[in-house]
Amino acid sequence: MNPRQKLSALKQVSFSRFIQDDDLWYLLYACDSISVKAGQSLFAEKSYKESMFIVLGGELEVYRQHRHIAFMKVGDFFGEMSLLESKPRSASVRAVADSVLLEIDKGTFFNYIGANPKIIWDILTTLSQRNRADLDAIDSGYGELKRSEEKYRDIVESTSDLIIQVDVAGIISFANESVSTLGYEVDELIGKPFIEIFDGKLGDTRRHHILTRRVGPRTTTNMEIALKVNPNSSLYGLIWNLSFLLNASGMWNVPQEMVLKKNAKKEFLGTLLVARTGKMDLLM
Repeated sequence: MNPRQKLSALKQVSFSRFIQDDDLWYLLYACDSISVKAGQSLFAEKSYKESMFIVLGGELEVYRQHRHIAFMKVGDFFGEMSLLESKPRSASVRAVADSVLLEIDKGTFFNYIGANPKIIWDILTTLSQRNRADLDAIDSGYGELKRSEEKYRDIVESTSDLIIQVDVAGIISFANESVSTLGYEVDELIGKPFIEIFDGKLGDTRRHHILTRRVGPRTTTNMEIALKVNPNSSLYGLIWNLSFLLNASGMWNVPQEMVLKKNAKKEFLGTLLVARTGKMDLLM
């Protein structure tokens, strides 16, 4: 593949829309391109190397103990968990067809990918779509998604944006350390209804956008909301609430295109909320 073909393939990665072209070119030149012949293994289960891969050409199969998990095609990424865990890889990967991959090392990942909260939001959404690929290899349901996010804690905590996950019933099931800006410890929010920290009326219209089931271009983007400061914190009284710009996306057990398709069999898992600080409301 020539460089422009590689760039075109890299732009098919879901989170590439959050990376400028100059940085995409940098990734191509700074990272190793690997060619894998059909039938050749890229890495085996229980091997170890801190890197992730993006498919630029061809097709690969992910499997565990000879059991198929998923196929990876142009624009897909995999192996990212090895960047965060000092553990052997949990699955094997082999080429189904002659393939070209971009291998991204840990340093490059954190400098050009992991530091962007929008990219983390996209990666977490991708994880939610993977969680039912194989019931024997991956536990299905919302619990596995939460465990995957726990593994992603190092990335999630690197951003000052609030990342909150709300289940089908509107209960907070995950939050990053940035909730401290509201005077909360993470454990204080887990299990709490989201409506308790939302400062305003969560009527049908607002609920439709904030606790959304929507995916893709129909998701909520840059909605202004206010969240309450913990009344038991030292902040309360000086600051009663904080304003945020909110991005919200529904999480489902099937890929986005299946969610958008009418009459497709699918299960709603909850909503992922990413909020960045807007203006501060001081109520004295």
